[in-house]
Amino acid sequence: MRRSPASAFTLIEMLTVLAIIVLLTGLVISVGVYVHRKGALARTAGEVKMLESACENYKGDTGSYPRDTEVNSVTDNLNPKVDFDPTTGTYAKSSLFLYKELTGDKSGDGIPDDGEPRYLKEFEPRILNAVKDKATGKITSVNFFQDAFGFSYAYSTAAAKDEQKFRTDLLTDPSTAKRPTGSDLHGFNAGSFDLWSTGGKTMKDTTDDLTWAGWVKNW
Repeated sequence: MRRSPASAFTLIEMLTVLAIIVLLTGLVISVGVYVHRKGALARTAGEVKMLESACENYKGDTGSYPRDTEVNSVTDNLNPKVDFDPTTGTYAKSSLFLYKELTGDKSGDGIPDDGEPRYLKEFEPRILNAVKDKATGKITSVNFFQDAFGFSYAYSTAAAKDEQKFRTDLLTDPSTAKRPTGSDLHGFNAGSFDLWSTGGKTMKDTTDDLTWAGWVKNW
């Protein structure tokens, strides 16, 4: 009795199967990236709301929102209309300032200072970008509030500074006072503050048309 020849895949069949596997792998990865980004954006939006609420509590207690009043103010000099890169020191400094004001940890060592009011009493540790002791795992210094993408949140009072100047000019010389608008306004929320995350975008991802498209922001 003659044996039937053993069946085997042809080269074309093997290439077809391989192509299908590659296609399915790509789809799974794409879906995974999409789901991960959606989750990160949702978490970031929640954290922005949390920080906003803490700023409102701060104002309710002090009469004003957190604002760096030093000569080289890190919050007055950060402009969301032109400062797009979350990896810069300006972002980190503004976020660290906000951290210290809201948590009462003025020394930045991860522990609220005695006698300092706390407006953000509870939060997930993952929101902190910090240095930890290798032996104990305890925070030794805080760098900034970070979003779900690992980049610094940004906090600006530049538009509030513009509004303050307008009101001062209005009192001293009403004929020349002009409320800043458009490009003359260094931010968006003239009456309060600008708080945002770039949603994982850096300078290499931004264009003139899409600068704020993927941001999580309070304006």
